[in-house]
Amino acid sequence: MMNDSMARLTPATRSRKTSRTAAIWQRWMRVSLALGAVMGAAWFVLAPGGAIYGDGKDYATWFPRDLALAALMLVAGVLSAVLLLRQGRKTPHIWGSAAPTLALLVAGLAGSVLAWRVGVFAGDLFQTVPDNLPSPSMIFSLRSPAVLLLWPLASAAVLFVVHFAHYLLPPAKERSEAPSPEVTAAQQPQVSEAAVQ
Repeated sequence: MMNDSMARLTPATRSRKTSRTAAIWQRWMRVSLALGAVMGAAWFVLAPGGAIYGDGKDYATWFPRDLALAALMLVAGVLSAVLLLRQGRKTPHIWGSAAPTLALLVAGLAGSVLAWRVGVFAGDLFQTVPDNLPSPSMIFSLRSPAVLLLWPLASAAVLFVVHFAHYLLPPAKERSEAPSPEVTAAQQPQVSEAAVQ
């Protein structure tokens, strides 16, 4: 059963809401995929066994390599959430639906998958793998796929903390506009006539 607010929407209003939601999804997909490509290249450059240090022949480098991607995913998640919060300050009406938050989280997951694939592709392109490979961990790859969830989880955590803090501590402008309690005649201090004279 449709609720009353949906029933009252005209076709033009529904069309505007649908196009606005589609624009939000497209925007966050573009931003996250671009950021994911940058993070993937940064992962290959910064991780052990990548472009700068490490030769890729040590199979024990898989753990710091995965940690490097995890740190980049956390940075991307926080950056994405900050961008959405800044957009929400400029256009507060976006918090009227769950579309921006869902778009941020889904696009963050897509961006993290793209970062992983860009990093692995760069490793395949620029790294020479020995013929008799003693361990698959020597190849530039991700051994802990759960790292890919850190981007959307970091975004969700930042949004939760900021909104929770906003509800606990409203901004000073809202606190100053809050109505002060009425002072009744019984609560007013009594001034004696002797003190007035």
